[in-house]
Amino acid sequence: MSLKSNILTVLSTHTDTFYSGESLAREFDVSRAAVWKAVHALQDEGHRIESSGKGYRYLPSNDLLNKDIILACCPDIAYPLIIFDTVNSTNTYAKTIASDPDAHGTLIVANHQTAGRGRRGHTFYSPEDTGLYMSLIIKPGSRIQEMLRVTVAAAVAAVEAIEQTSDARPQIKWVNDLYIGRKKIAGILTEAISDFESGDLDAVIIGIGINIRSTDFPEEIENIAGAINDPSLSRNRLTAVLWQKLLYWTQHLDSPELMELYRRKSLLIGHSIVYEISGERKTGTVCAINDSGNLAIQDSSGREIILSSGEVSVKDW
Repeated sequence: MSLKSNILTVLSTHTDTFYSGESLAREFDVSRAAVWKAVHALQDEGHRIESSGKGYRYLPSNDLLNKDIILACCPDIAYPLIIFDTVNSTNTYAKTIASDPDAHGTLIVANHQTAGRGRRGHTFYSPEDTGLYMSLIIKPGSRIQEMLRVTVAAAVAAVEAIEQTSDARPQIKWVNDLYIGRKKIAGILTEAISDFESGDLDAVIIGIGINIRSTDFPEEIENIAGAINDPSLSRNRLTAVLWQKLLYWTQHLDSPELMELYRRKSLLIGHSIVYEISGERKTGTVCAINDSGNLAIQDSSGREIILSSGEVSVKDW
């Protein structure tokens, strides 16, 4: 890495510590003038670095997405990381490179999406600087039927990563949305690229959009959209932890613990919901989530209905 990148990595991973120009010069075997020049270049790029008699300190309020910082937070990951300031959609871009035999584990991250995508053709509002938009490419080498839990894995990974990096405690609204209270703070879109003749998967793309500190939402979603809004949350650290969690859980799809965690974080179990089946809107109470990730609903007549897909809303909010 360059001197600038090395200094950024040291400062950003120890935000409670001042580093003198002399100590940084000694560590990287350069002059103090070279350190000063590198620090000022970082400041010009928008990094908030405090400079005082004690030395240099990277302010915790920094939240610029940075490849070096993310990689420093997850040194055990050796897969490619691609960062965009602006892209149409991280999932769309991921599709263009997913056929590469070495694409497995690649993470695409964006500060802003111009055409963020959600499920069922919906858009995902993706303003700059206030959210985290990412897609992970998985090359499972298995049949489509064996990957049905991938959305479950993504939801559990996202909840765990948010809890590890902030004070927020999100819940999962089946199938793939994260909520804090009654506000949606994240959405997940999983897409499969397959060989339809053999039934084998070529790749799975897991797209996740998280509202970190968004407050100004379009009118059509302002009553349902929310954000984590924890000032101590670092997008770089969240990216690194989420990358680690996604890689872990997509390698442990058959783990009983995965479904147990998904159930434990469920927003719907015990709630009355509105759902649609055979084109008809109905109400019922969610009793459980089975091992396949389907909703078990008790309808108004007391019968159990198994719902494997679709949109639901909470009736008793």
